[in-house]
Amino acid sequence: MKTIIVACGGGIATSATVAAKVNSRLEDMGLAGKAKVEAVDIKSLDSYISSADLYLSVTPMARGGKEYPIPTISGIPFLTGMGADDAMEQIVSILKLK
Repeated sequence: MKTIIVACGGGIATSATVAAKVNSRLEDMGLAGKAKVEAVDIKSLDSYISSADLYLSVTPMARGGKEYPIPTISGIPFLTGMGADDAMEQIVSILKLK
């Protein structure tokens, strides 16, 4: 099973919302048994990165910012709804879920 992490300041509100939305989409696509999304707080992110396959960032991804050893894409589309289908396609493609 692939692990996707999403982090925000407390790991409670924003990241939990994104995690729930992506988990729901995975279920709707019949992929819930292949990947799961976990919400974590940003202070713990480095300890989760090593065991995750993909990081969904809900903070601005500025140029020159920290890079991680796993693919990182924006989770903002799952908050706004704009571009969520494209972001979901990216997740499926990156993790080779189909």
